[in-house]
Amino acid sequence: MDLDDEGRLRNVFWADARSRAAYEYFGDVVTFDTTYLTNRYGIPFAPFIGVNHHGQSILLGAGLLSNEDTETFVWLFRMWLDCMNGRAPKAMITDQDRAMKSAIAIVFPETRYRYCFWHIMRKLPEKLGSHAQFNAGLKTDLQTALYDSHTSGEFEESWGQVIAKYDLHDNKWLQSLYEERSFWVPAYLKSVLWAGMSTTQRSESMNAFFDGYVHSSTTLKEFVDQFDNALRKKVELETMADFNSNNQTIPCVSHFNIEKQFQRLYTNAKFKEVQRELLGLMCCNCLLVSTEGYILKYQVLDEISTDDHIKTLHLCVYYNEEEVEVKCTCALFQMRGILCRHALRVWQLKKINVLPDVYVLDRWRKELKKTYTLVKSSYDDQRDRTDARNYV
Repeated sequence: MDLDDEGRLRNVFWADARSRAAYEYFGDVVTFDTTYLTNRYGIPFAPFIGVNHHGQSILLGAGLLSNEDTETFVWLFRMWLDCMNGRAPKAMITDQDRAMKSAIAIVFPETRYRYCFWHIMRKLPEKLGSHAQFNAGLKTDLQTALYDSHTSGEFEESWGQVIAKYDLHDNKWLQSLYEERSFWVPAYLKSVLWAGMSTTQRSESMNAFFDGYVHSSTTLKEFVDQFDNALRKKVELETMADFNSNNQTIPCVSHFNIEKQFQRLYTNAKFKEVQRELLGLMCCNCLLVSTEGYILKYQVLDEISTDDHIKTLHLCVYYNEEEVEVKCTCALFQMRGILCRHALRVWQLKKINVLPDVYVLDRWRKELKKTYTLVKSSYDDQRDRTDARNYV
């Protein structure tokens, strides 16, 4: 707890034993969000959220703050870092907040930091809705520049065209976004694993879980009790997902041996993500365009359905025959940890039946030895721990 000079409570931080133990497995990517109770009750509730091997939100610590200035965030981040044995996350996602950005630079100087893409895109109607052509091309063109640009060069060219086409040179909001483009535009963030947490929607989904447990008149004591009730439910959901992944087999959708490899190793939730990419193979046309030594360059045309029309994406996949390595310009594997259909298409052409270990991430494995499930917490006193031991 953080007290002022007169001994009055200013800020509170807590991270229970289970959260600290879970961080050892899933602390590579963390989202941090203060919008939930700030928006509704005027009290900044600040959870640190990770994602487990099922893609579920997990709590890695939280705070109740009296302020949202740099000093307060620095205090909170240092308390959290100390609880996590001084190991900073590799990547962190937050809202677009200057005080938060300054605090992260102070406490986590080596962490790759990005703004919440979803929060920014949600502001489009507010910031640009008054433009005469917002719904007649502007919104779509902006989204195309952001989603379809695979390199920073492509983005800057597309962005410039949108600015010129709709005469937005004097728009201060867009100017500020462009100046900070490396913190939120996907084309600049493709070298970092975000584990499917590219927006703080995950934090907001965690916050939504507390709805019904806390309200505007909740006391601090009541908040802690209800907080435990909510987290107990989260633990139950994870235990159920563990049981299902270990006892239910999802049928394969192809005869591709690589699919069987993922079926055997990944949790059901992550295996379903792999299957979505495998189903997309039928929409991918692949052509070898050049060869330099062991490096083969393929052009992949991927037809995807968007709203009421079909759009063709042009991707490049580079394949190293000697190392059996593949890299696609869509960077789905680098960002989400799931192999894309474009890379899978090349491996299919090369008749690769077993993937190198580097493409099977430990954090998605169903047999992950999660000792944190045995850590005792205040919110699982009534739980039968027999099921948990089955996964250790």
